[in-house]
Amino acid sequence: MATSLKIRDQDKKRLDRLQGELMARRGRRLSQQELVSWLLNLGESHKERLLDDAERPLTKRELAALDRLCVKTGVRTREEEIDRAIAAEAR
Repeated sequence: MATSLKIRDQDKKRLDRLQGELMARRGRRLSQQELVSWLLNLGESHKERLLDDAERPLTKRELAALDRLCVKTGVRTREEEIDRAIAAEAR
């Protein structure tokens, strides 16, 4: 089953560049689906390094990007309410 994935333009360009470099080395075109699978396999085989990077502090740019995701609704929510909602959804 195919699922679409939204990625930023700059990341799409990086994926395209990587796809082209791999094609040059392998001698055949690699579909983006194959490329994503290959990247996931690579991430799993180097999981500790990936997890170490995930623990680093966010940059100012990354924090600003997270802030832009927030929607101001005027409703105050406590952490306990969020935890209860997530726990209920997990059941």
